[in-house]
Amino acid sequence: MNPLIVAILLIGAVPPFQAQTLDGRSVAGTLTALSAERATIATNKGPVEIPVEKLLFLTAKRPPRDGGAGITIELSDGSVVRAKQYTMTTKEARITLGNGACVVAPADAIRMVRLQQGRAAASAEWDRLTATKADSDMLIVLSGDAVDYHKGVLGEVTDEVVHFSLEGESLPVKRAKLLGFVRHQAKEMEASAAVCRISDASGSKWAARTIRLGKELQWTTPAGLTVSAPLEAIVEIDFSKGKLAYLSDLKPERVLWTPYFGGRQVPPALQDFYGPRFDRGFQTADLRLAGHEYSKGLALHSRTELVYRLPERYARLKATVGIDDAARPRGKVRLVIRGDDRVLFDAMLSGTEPARELDIDLTDVRRVTILADFGATPPVDDLLLLCEARVLK
Repeated sequence: MNPLIVAILLIGAVPPFQAQTLDGRSVAGTLTALSAERATIATNKGPVEIPVEKLLFLTAKRPPRDGGAGITIELSDGSVVRAKQYTMTTKEARITLGNGACVVAPADAIRMVRLQQGRAAASAEWDRLTATKADSDMLIVLSGDAVDYHKGVLGEVTDEVVHFSLEGESLPVKRAKLLGFVRHQAKEMEASAAVCRISDASGSKWAARTIRLGKELQWTTPAGLTVSAPLEAIVEIDFSKGKLAYLSDLKPERVLWTPYFGGRQVPPALQDFYGPRFDRGFQTADLRLAGHEYSKGLALHSRTELVYRLPERYARLKATVGIDDAARPRGKVRLVIRGDDRVLFDAMLSGTEPARELDIDLTDVRRVTILADFGATPPVDDLLLLCEARVLK
């Protein structure tokens, strides 16, 4: 059969994906082959092969529905798994995923398990208790909005109870009373062992050491789990690690906000209030620019200067820039970007203008300076957004 006809038939049968590459290309079609070396996209013009070393993301163009899983499991390799059920012996854990599939994991691959969500106050306490590496197993108990914890030795986890040894006494604790538990014995895995990160419909984010597309997408995690899922359940496959870095994830070498009136001696409280926001806007949780919402990026008041020392050699700086929707059509900011001692971009941005796409050459640049300077008049609604601000190799 003609390859073009085959491609068209495949496109109609399988959910479409969009591939984004390092060189800025976007290829949409059916994902027909995938390995750790290359991806093949069937388009209406024929198949397109993309080496994984040039691939950033494979994103489903029609995101699947949520699987409704309520348990959150963090593995020692950084995978975050949403599950319907979890049980554990001293040697292995059995995880029932949102689609009903069961995955078996070595017990020492489990870092923590959150059995129920709780309210905001409980979530904040969970985050605090699990932020550092535990020096023993820890049982986190939920009573209304109150959270308590006990250190001891975790035993078997059944459908009904969690066995926990406290001061030598083994106690069966009902799961309904628990927010979750943390395991001290988990072996830490090297993040470099993963070739990509897979996001699925249930909200899981899997680190993958190997990946292959057959009848289903199959992968193994650095922690030793073997997983498979239909392609229809995949939201995104992220190959960007080591190829791309968001500026909001990098720590600036220097951060300085200077008021329009007054000198550089600014009280710390004002520096915090007018200082930059990372991955959120000044007035909203998302960055909102030209009618679109972004989860990654920088929000800057004038006059703010950020200096980044790039950790590696990067080739380009990309971003979508403009005045925050909350300030439009007002607002005017001069954006200046320098690479070492060279001016790479210098323009006045106004709330009456559409957003701009930046694509700046960073060849041989080691230090990037971003300056959101005052406009021609005193600053009013001078809220500048650099959405999806990122450096690429």
